[in-house]
Amino acid sequence: MTTIHRRRPASEGGYTCGDETSARIIEAALNLFGERGYDGASTRDIAELAGVNAPALNYYFKNKEGVYRACTEYMVERIWDYLAPTIEAAQAQLGGRPDSEQLIETFCAVQSKIAEFMLLSNRTNSWRKFYAREQAGLGPSANEEVVSQRIGQRIIGVTSGIISRLMGPGASDEECSLRSMTLTGQLLPFHLTRNSSLKSLGWDALTPERYALLMKIVREQTETLLRGLIKTP
Repeated sequence: MTTIHRRRPASEGGYTCGDETSARIIEAALNLFGERGYDGASTRDIAELAGVNAPALNYYFKNKEGVYRACTEYMVERIWDYLAPTIEAAQAQLGGRPDSEQLIETFCAVQSKIAEFMLLSNRTNSWRKFYAREQAGLGPSANEEVVSQRIGQRIIGVTSGIISRLMGPGASDEECSLRSMTLTGQLLPFHLTRNSSLKSLGWDALTPERYALLMKIVREQTETLLRGLIKTP
């Protein structure tokens, strides 16, 4: 795991408020990388937005790629902290003998937790464009793999496992993964292209009432599709 802050003893000189300073740099970098992309965000502009001088970035992160890598780690750690209890509960259920309705309910619980973080958490406002660029492969390649391994593959692993149980032993891993991706993908327009999605609906914001309507429709569609997959004797 990438270390996102460093600290020197005062006797060595340099900066001593590592946690606070590095966090400010990361938050500033997430905003600028999201707005301008990796190539368009300079270390000078990141330092200015963070309220530090340019050498601070080299001190904590060595170079711009190190800042970007730290942003990815910071984002991934917090996303996983939020999702982990629900994902791990679903994994534990797959170790038992749940019936079809329990499996469907668990899939919807995972989907709902993902939606809460993507669409309701204030933390994601500054991350949305950064994440979209990362998913599109527009940043350093190693960072895309971090997001995939530590978030994407874990989600697909448990949701495709639920679909596999519903479909029975004849279903291929590839088909289960594709069905999982398309079902969870219902939420992506409101995460990655929120402004255009809201504009298409004539909405100026995703209010609690509109979010409730969105999730009602997503759940109805998910339940209908999942029940249609259940293998009957």
